[in-house]
Amino acid sequence: MSDSLTTLTRRVLFAPLTEPGRTETVVSRIRSAITLGIYANGEQLPNEVDLAAQLSISPVTLRDALKVVREEGLVHTTRGRSGGTFVIAPDESNMGYFERSLAALSVIEVRDLLDWQVAILSQAAVLAAERASAQDTQSLSTTLESFGEASNAMAARRVHSRFLIELAASSRSARLSRAAIASQVEYAPHAMLVFRSGEHRSAVAERSLALLEAVSARDAERTHALMEELLGHVGDRILELHHEVSRRASA
Repeated sequence: MSDSLTTLTRRVLFAPLTEPGRTETVVSRIRSAITLGIYANGEQLPNEVDLAAQLSISPVTLRDALKVVREEGLVHTTRGRSGGTFVIAPDESNMGYFERSLAALSVIEVRDLLDWQVAILSQAAVLAAERASAQDTQSLSTTLESFGEASNAMAARRVHSRFLIELAASSRSARLSRAAIASQVEYAPHAMLVFRSGEHRSAVAERSLALLEAVSARDAERTHALMEELLGHVGDRILELHHEVSRRASA
């Protein structure tokens, strides 16, 4: 992801909080920044004083949230002059957590999330087909090349999320870009479960390439249809997985 998009995504994720249940919300924000790949493995999070101020929360609330994320194995903290909190990128060992998170949702909530994703990104794709520059499409092409190296669920999900966020940014709509990032926070962990399958990784890569070709050709109508097809493919599998993990959870 380009530096500008990384900066924008971090600003969206770490914008000041206004909702209640702050510790839980902070945990979700930090977890999302890590699972989306906005912070790389081994990268240091902002220091506690600065991050607490950015989120408009107390350092105590932030420490409580970091404790939860640390217990989940997503960060580790060291003390001393060169100390801080450092990211541990999720791997296959975290899939059980993501399955439980999906199972905790009702089927109505899952459908609502998928509908929201399609609504935002289909419109963003149409505008990208009208407004994207040659530099934008080249950057998107470079991102999709990474699918060939994505041999596991985490890597493939990062490429998928990066492609969708970059495509939204190519719409030249700041509001749509922010909405696309916000939607990825909820969507990406569920999509990651889909990418455990090599067959689905290949199918998404193929559909993404066709979508990019439509954007490059400035074919807005086809771009809209292909975005719906891409997200529909992933969404259908998420619904299937939701049924499977919910059934196991209730057994």
